[in-house]
Amino acid sequence: MDAIRPENFSHRAGWTFNGYCYKDYNTFKNNPDDVCYIAECCFDKDTLFVDYVNENKDKLINEGGLATANSIKEEIKNQLKNEEYYYEYEKEGIVHTIESKDFDDELLNQMAQYVFDVVDWQTTQAFIYETDWREDIKEYYDNKFKEEDLEIWVKIILFNMIMN
Repeated sequence: MDAIRPENFSHRAGWTFNGYCYKDYNTFKNNPDDVCYIAECCFDKDTLFVDYVNENKDKLINEGGLATANSIKEEIKNQLKNEEYYYEYEKEGIVHTIESKDFDDELLNQMAQYVFDVVDWQTTQAFIYETDWREDIKEYYDNKFKEEDLEIWVKIILFNMIMN
């Protein structure tokens, strides 16, 4: 039976530093609703048939064994909401709060990319819930607001140059 299992009919796990898993970077980038990661716990043997995975995708995602790019983003959103993550900043003497439900998609995409890059055997849910996202959020929004302030100053300088 092994001789007639072409790669396109089965998902094969590759060895990682800590165990083994299936990862498909192309699918993660280009097909966010297709399976891009399968954790070690899903592999009873070396292979999982693609038809089985596709037919049971939602169930397997809910059980935590496999993920799509979009399911990773949803897991992150749920974690941020459940743990009540937020970002506070001061502008013109007023403290503003950005709640997790209002975080930028770009930030969530960066977090999902980080999860996908780093997870190497465990479920994505377990990895996400073990991660403290505070520094990532702070760094993202600190940089974003610095860039916005810089853009405003550049516009002011250009305006003044034009007017003089």
